[in-house]
Amino acid sequence: MNPILHVEVPVADLDRAIAFYRQWLQVDVAAPINVHDCRMAYLPFNDADVGASMALVHGADYLPSEQGARIYLGVDDLDDSLRRALQAGAVLCFGPAVAGDWRVAEIRDSEGNRIALQALVNA
Repeated sequence: MNPILHVEVPVADLDRAIAFYRQWLQVDVAAPINVHDCRMAYLPFNDADVGASMALVHGADYLPSEQGARIYLGVDDLDDSLRRALQAGAVLCFGPAVAGDWRVAEIRDSEGNRIALQALVNA
């Protein structure tokens, strides 16, 4: 069992974060909604699929940080995803490096969160 069901990424500027993640991940981010005194925008997900949902969240209790939990996003092509992230304004923090069967890199997103990318070496 993979215990992670949902991840909320803290953002200081929701519109900027939506633009960043759209450009980087090449996905449509849902229009923001108000939930529990926060503004939240979901990345695409399907409840029937394996894996966690993810949302960008702006609110008083959500503070972007490089020191918080590290989220690893699986990508098909690490080099292509990393290139798009950097073009969208990310800063490279680490990598790419090989870790067993995986290639890994870490970036600082538009909001200051440290996010990791990983892809299989032989994908």
